[in-house]
Amino acid sequence: MSVIGVLSRGTFPGESTPALAGIGDAAHRAGCGLLLCADLDFVDTRGVALSGCVLLDRTADDHDVTCLADHAIPFVSIGRRDGSGRQIPFVDVDYAAGVRDLVARAAALGHREIVYIGLPSGAASMERLRGFRAAAADFGVHGMHAPAVWLDQLVRIGVTAVIAEHPDDATALIGAARRRGLSVPGDLSVLTLDVPDREVLGLTGLRVPRWETGRRAVHLLARLPQRWPHELLACEFVGGTTLSAPRSVLR
Repeated sequence: MSVIGVLSRGTFPGESTPALAGIGDAAHRAGCGLLLCADLDFVDTRGVALSGCVLLDRTADDHDVTCLADHAIPFVSIGRRDGSGRQIPFVDVDYAAGVRDLVARAAALGHREIVYIGLPSGAASMERLRGFRAAAADFGVHGMHAPAVWLDQLVRIGVTAVIAEHPDDATALIGAARRRGLSVPGDLSVLTLDVPDREVLGLTGLRVPRWETGRRAVHLLARLPQRWPHELLACEFVGGTTLSAPRSVLR
């Protein structure tokens, strides 16, 4: 039986869990075994023959990449990796296109003051923020960035829509707005870039295809080598109930 390694120096639960489930499903359908590992030292010491490896998150470092290359083990990264000096096959999410879609929907409803809430940390976060700024310019809206939720400031400067990178910020903002007697989405529309699978507020936003990234990573492994070995997956728009035209447009 072929064995696919899944490498992560972090813990598997959390955001990596759906991707790991997708890897497991695709490996099972392909008749492959899975080996979960936090490092690759066993490759030299135990003679484990891997037919391929998926770098599950960004915790794998240049040493791991070099080890895989030295042992001629094909590998695919979930998420793009920069700065290694080599072209690394990857499956990633098209965050920039997803953010652009949310800005376009808000702008089409008449929102002109939109704030992006999030503290950029890592390549994916930076891509989201760059996508927001580019979309705001393209759609003629005043796009602002704030690292945290500040409802008083948002109300004071006339913001009518917020795009929160993390769903916890979106949930906190909705709660704070409603305690102030504000209507969501009438007075303030709230969107998030990561709608959880199970949530009760009816959040409008994007659902990240984490399970699909794992499945596609295994499929990409089977097709290596390729000239341009990478795939970008689209986010799913979730309609929800927290986006509408601002009151100034409805009057």
